[in-house]
Amino acid sequence: MQNIGDRIRAARLEKNYTQFYMAFMLDISQASYSKIERNETKLTLPRIYEIAEILEISPFVLMPKPKYGVGIDYHFVWRTWLKLRKFWTHGIARKKEEAVRMNILYRDISNTNEV
Repeated sequence: MQNIGDRIRAARLEKNYTQFYMAFMLDISQASYSKIERNETKLTLPRIYEIAEILEISPFVLMPKPKYGVGIDYHFVWRTWLKLRKFWTHGIARKKEEAVRMNILYRDISNTNEV
């Protein structure tokens, strides 16, 4: 598995940029930049974004993958979607009942192809 320094180095070499150029663009010394590529320096998110901007790539390409999956609980998302759908359809049913009580003609136009 590549670490962030290796990814930065690979992207830099792909663009044919020198360490000196990268250091100049980041306003740091070449030795400091070299430490970034050797993972001797901890990077902050703003610095990762700066490096990605110079390399003209997404910062997410440089960042490590999540340790435990994608971090999305699909069951939670599905349960939430079902609750929202139930809430929304319940709201529509209430509107229909209210329209009937007020003697208003209710016409569902959601399934028509008319524009």
